[in-house]
Amino acid sequence: MIKKTFAQQKSVVITLAIASLLSCPAGAEQWKILGTRPMGMGGAFVAMAQGPMAQYWNPAGLAMTSIETVSGIEIPITAGIEMTGEIMKNASAIGDMASKLKGITDAQKDGKAADADQMAAFVKTLTLLDDMNGQGKGAMVEVAGGVNLKFSKVAVSVNNFTTIGMNPFVDVTNIGLGASTGGEQGVQFGTVTAGTLSDGSYTDARDTIKQAINTIGYDNLIALMGNPTANGAAINNATELANALVNTAKQQGMSVTNVTTAANTLNQYAADAKPIIAAAATSTNSYNNNQSNLMVDAASFVEIAFGYGRFVKFLEGLSIGGNLKMINGCIGRDEFKFIEESQTQDAFKDTNSITKSSWSPSIDMGFLWDVNKRYPKLKMSPKIGLVIRNITSPSFDRPNAAGGTYKLDRQARLGFALKPAGFWNLLMDIDVTKNKTAVNEFDSRQFAIGTEINIVNRKGFNIPLRLGMCKNLAESSSKMAYTLGMGVNMCYMHLDLAGAISSDRTTLYDKDVPVRALVSAVCGILF
Repeated sequence: MIKKTFAQQKSVVITLAIASLLSCPAGAEQWKILGTRPMGMGGAFVAMAQGPMAQYWNPAGLAMTSIETVSGIEIPITAGIEMTGEIMKNASAIGDMASKLKGITDAQKDGKAADADQMAAFVKTLTLLDDMNGQGKGAMVEVAGGVNLKFSKVAVSVNNFTTIGMNPFVDVTNIGLGASTGGEQGVQFGTVTAGTLSDGSYTDARDTIKQAINTIGYDNLIALMGNPTANGAAINNATELANALVNTAKQQGMSVTNVTTAANTLNQYAADAKPIIAAAATSTNSYNNNQSNLMVDAASFVEIAFGYGRFVKFLEGLSIGGNLKMINGCIGRDEFKFIEESQTQDAFKDTNSITKSSWSPSIDMGFLWDVNKRYPKLKMSPKIGLVIRNITSPSFDRPNAAGGTYKLDRQARLGFALKPAGFWNLLMDIDVTKNKTAVNEFDSRQFAIGTEINIVNRKGFNIPLRLGMCKNLAESSSKMAYTLGMGVNMCYMHLDLAGAISSDRTTLYDKDVPVRALVSAVCGILF
């Protein structure tokens, strides 16, 4: 008897080890939360995997045809957004300055003068763009939904998983303000003097601008502007350049207060702009040709899947399941150029302008062990689950603008479940793989814990309450997100809602918002 037990344990260890090896290549889109039960419990469901949603979370759960894993149909939908770094804060600020940026590019084209406000916007934008070029900075919009049908041990589903990723690119080469071969005449102070200040009430603002110019480096800034003149005379030092900027602002009707605000902004960002301007001072490439942009990559996958699960004989309580699926991948790319566009929302105007669609097959595999079947004396009915998605790592065609192929890499997720009481479930999931996301160099490896308590637990009428937490272990700066879900199950019908919100915050159009938020709803008929 001892030998037989050891052999059975050895078999399950080998099975799980092989499955883990299959999942070793790291990288995939981050694990999508499909369904309200999983979302309400922090995104943990692999070791429970019940009902029609079992096909996605762990097809091995299809084998369990007890009262908890009933057949039926469920229609889930999930939508969420995640912002990484300070990308949206910076993009909002750049959008707010768009008209000022247009003014300075118009001045460059026509040989007109730039004022203090436009110069402040230029310097501030350089620092924001440089900051946006940092690793792991971007944003993701994710939507998932479909129809899932289960009958006995067989399941059929059609689900869509769409992700839109926003990644910034900063061009710190094309930032020259002088005349170029592209037809620009450069910034020139044609009708104002630089030797004196035309109005003494602007002296403090002029001095602040002078301080900022010295911080940036007068020689570098004047070279970047193409050695401009004021009323035909050379500008010889920081004081004269500050005079020219202030005199132009006054000539255009700017008040002392507004010029002072611009001066303070210029001074605030001068130190950050200094290395950028120094590196570009010798360049003749025009700021009007700046290619800084927000790249919008969209990937939409429709999975048509057929799933089946069954118990194996060599270990009591162990079930294995799989999905055969055809995936249609539609890959799109668009870009928003900061200097050319007037509003940041233009980045979302035409994300499908360049797309390509293709088909590819793949398979999923899942394992679920109901430990009590083998060890009936254990408390709280422990279960262990492992699921591996997209084992074949299918590839899809990308549009010509993007080039190459889009690879949907393998994902693996491990789960544990306990049942302290008939009305109470405890779950924990963790990604085995560290998955890539739609934001460049921002990875995802989710850890999730959650609980479900049936506050009304009657036959034919049930009200579950779900709570959970999750954290991205792949990013050290990631903070905990909290989830909440609730449903009403009456006779054969049920309606569930759930949401998730992160404790980390960012600024979007002067509003304090969470960096990650998701909502989910499911309606279904179970029998």
